[in-house]
Parts: sequence; structure tokens; C-alpha cells
Amino acid sequence: MKICIYGAGVIGSIFAGKLSLAGNDVTVLARGKRFEELKNDGIFLVDPKTKKVEHTAVRVLDKLLPKDQYDYIIVVMQRTQIDDILPILSQNCSKNIVFVVNTAGGYNKWGTAIGKDRVMIGFPSAGGERKNGKVYYFVAKGIQRVFQTTTFGEYSGEKSERVKILIDLFSKAKIPSVFCEDMDAWQKTHVALVTNIANALYGFDCDNFKLGHTYKSVKQMVKGIQEGRKVLRKIGVNPTPAKLIWLDLPEFALTVFFSIFMRTTLAETTMAKHCIAAKSEMICLQKEFDELIVQSGVDTPAIDNLKNNL
Repeated sequence: MKICIYGAGVIGSIFAGKLSLAGNDVTVLARGKRFEELKNDGIFLVDPKTKKVEHTAVRVLDKLLPKDQYDYIIVVMQRTQIDDILPILSQNCSKNIVFVVNTAGGYNKWGTAIGKDRVMIGFPSAGGERKNGKVYYFVAKGIQRVFQTTTFGEYSGEKSERVKILIDLFSKAKIPSVFCEDMDAWQKTHVALVTNIANALYGFDCDNFKLGHTYKSVKQMVKGIQEGRKVLRKIGVNPTPAKLIWLDLPEFALTVFFSIFMRTTLAETTMAKHCIAAKSEMICLQKEFDELIVQSGVDTPAIDNLKNNL
């Protein structure tokens, strides 16, 4: 498959590296220092646990032209960057454009800009950090998938042939992936979770260990998460995926769980470090979710309190 990864941050690098190692023809769109790193050295993926290093060369571009055709363009960028690239994507001739982007605002703007028939939606269950040109990464497997699995779907909700192919491509690249028929509900549910976690972390300068040792703050975070799920149900959005029903457990049980989890290196890698790098995105996501709160009419005192940390 001929694939363009639009964005060369941590997630984009993981996707590009794994898909290339699985035998796909991968091009990465990057700029600045990252463009030079990829052009000269390729992609280095490092597993922090096993210390295994994987290396692959990829094509690198700094501009997507209208005539550049790919089987899939996978857009892996922060929400705050998307509006600027919609005109570029709209002019490109590729038929399948996959937005792997955090949002609670729906996809109408993207569909209007590039055509609903070309829009696909996804979200990763992977992360890490980039140091000295190398990406120290994780891909969720096993028990880690209790939070989320890399997920793809269609604007229409249909389980189309192209989304089946995409899921198969990622699974063969050792990134376990699944289908969701309602990605909008999936992403709104995700935002209801991550904005409260992020806002709690900002109260501790993104030190997840300190947060984990402060029971009162973790409890406030849990209240915010559950308020967010109440907001979704009030506006007719069923929290998705269904496996996250455990987030409706009694407040005490969830507070104990998150107090323990926040004191782990996994929480540091998957949550704290991302919050440091993506504060502007988290502010944007909170604003999107605030619109849903207003729409619902639900009182959200915990969410309101946590927002003071932004």
C-alpha cells in the first residue's frame, strides 16, 4: 500500500515506522528539523522496556501537492493544526483521507472541505516521546487496551471495504486495531475522559506521581469524568466504546484505581508527557466540550473546578 503520514510527531513516527517495517510504501510529510532527521537518518523506534531498536528509511516531503496520490493519507496532527491544512487536503487527488485527530466537535467541517466520501476517522492507542531523533514508544496491547485500542471508522458509520483494509494494514504492522461505527460518540467519550485527566495534571505541573498521591484531587478528577459522561447521555450520545462502562463504577472505587494508576510510568508516558506537549490542544478540546455542556444543561461543578488549572 502507498501511504502518506501527514505529520511527523510521535504518533506519526510510530505509524510511519511500523507500516514501513510491515512492507508498505510510506511517505512522511514533515518540516524543519524533523524533516532533516527523517531524510538523513530515517525513523528509529525504541521500545523502552526491551531496548529493542527498529530502523526504517521512508520517503520524506515538506509539501503535499494536488497530484500526489496515495491509497491512504493519514493525518496525525493536533486539533489546533487541522484548519490550516484543510485547503491543502481539499486540493489533493487521494480518495481516502484518515483524520487521526482529537476532537469533540464532529466532522462536518472536514467533510465540507474535502468531501464526506473521502473522510475517514481514527484514533491511536499509542504514544511516547522523541529524544535525539529517536522515538521511545509504546503501542497498547493486552491489559492496556482496557482504556482504548487504535480505532477506525467511516464518516457514514459504514463498515466499508476500505476501513477493513486499513484495520488489517495496522494489525499486520503490530498496531492492534478495531472498527467503530460511531466515531463521533467514541471521540466525544474520549474527550470527556482526557480533558478531566489533563486538567487535573495541570494542577500539579503534569507530575502524575504527585497527583496520584493527592486523593482529594484524584477524586475531583473522577467526578469530572463522570460529569462528562452524564453530559453525553443528556445530549443523546451513548458513551463509546461500551467497555468503558467501568468508568461508571462508584466514585470511591474509581478514585482508588486512578490514585494507583497515576503513580505509574505508564501514566507518565501516556498522559503526563502528552499533556505537557499538547496544552493548546487540550484548551481547544475543553472549549469544544464546553459547548456540549451548555447544550446539555447539566451542572458540572467538578469540571468547572478542574478548568481553573488550565
